Amino acid sequence: MLSRDVKRMIGQMFVFGFEGRNPTPYVRDLVDKHNIAGLVYFSRNISEPGQLWELIRSLKAPGLLHAIDHEGGRVVRMGEPVTRFPAPRRVGDANNPELARRSGRFQATELAAIGINLCFAPVLDLATNPLNTVIRDRALSGDPAVASRIGAEIVRGIQETGVAACAKHFPGHGDTREDSHETLPSLRTPASTLRTREWLPFAAAIRAGVRTVMTAHVRFDELDPRHPASLSERIVRDILRKELRFDGVVVTDDLEMKAVTGTYDVDERTLLAIKAGADILLFCHTPEVQVAALETVYRAVEGRILSVDRIEQSFKRVQELKKSMASVKSANNRGELYAVLGCQAHRALAATLA
Repeated sequence: MLSRDVKRMIGQMFVFGFEGRNPTPYVRDLVDKHNIAGLVYFSRNISEPGQLWELIRSLKAPGLLHAIDHEGGRVVRMGEPVTRFPAPRRVGDANNPELARRSGRFQATELAAIGINLCFAPVLDLATNPLNTVIRDRALSGDPAVASRIGAEIVRGIQETGVAACAKHFPGHGDTREDSHETLPSLRTPASTLRTREWLPFAAAIRAGVRTVMTAHVRFDELDPRHPASLSERIVRDILRKELRFDGVVVTDDLEMKAVTGTYDVDERTLLAIKAGADILLFCHTPEVQVAALETVYRAVEGRILSVDRIEQSFKRVQELKKSMASVKSANNRGELYAVLGCQAHRALAATLA
């Protein structure tokens, strides 16, 4: 029988999404009973920014991660008056480190006012394949030097506000043709090419102090022909942790995407992700799947398939992440909130970059 403390540590390895614009009893139970690390928000949760601000305040859960995809361009979950920055490719094309840093800081300042403390950006994939439909202008550049320089500055800008940045999707989704939301892409790119191309922006972000890295549901046959990067010890432990020396929080991409659900059941993908070295597992949609993933880890620790020490490693990293964002304070009232969202300085910079 697992102790309450061990169950609470296990909960800190999960970030879940949910349906609707109000926290249901199920969501509150995840936070209060299962002690999950946090929640991720999508357009389905948001009518307007003030409503999300109220939702987050209503949870009254200190230390909860509140995450969102906020890349600029076509991957933004909120409408006006949040400032709409152009696609990351525009920021890369400008190739101005100071403007890039300010763009990261301004966007994160608005997120912080709403109560968001984890921004799933920047995208550090390289736009190397013109047939790629899922990344395209979400990438800063096809040039690793530009993506490295500009991506690192965006990371610095975001994290100057206390909001944590997330470099994604390691080890690179830009050269694929397939969309991992729909199927499992595979690449035969040799490690020697990846080291001098795809991995350079991630290495730069790590040097800049990025607090989280998101792994890709892409199989790299020359690295691990069995599993996608998100489930691969070779890629997460050996390359990201040891070779690139990243000691922050590793986050999986959504483990309900078809790239992994088509091959791995919930037990398999949950355990493989943890064994690979992930600290936070994202399950963005289905309550039954989320509960099953939690229970999989409970059983695995009880059966000594996973050690308590392994769970504690991730728990400590997640707690360090939460300490790093302790300075993030949401607006005290709607007046404060709307004084920040879409303010003149932010709109002017967005217009300059566009």
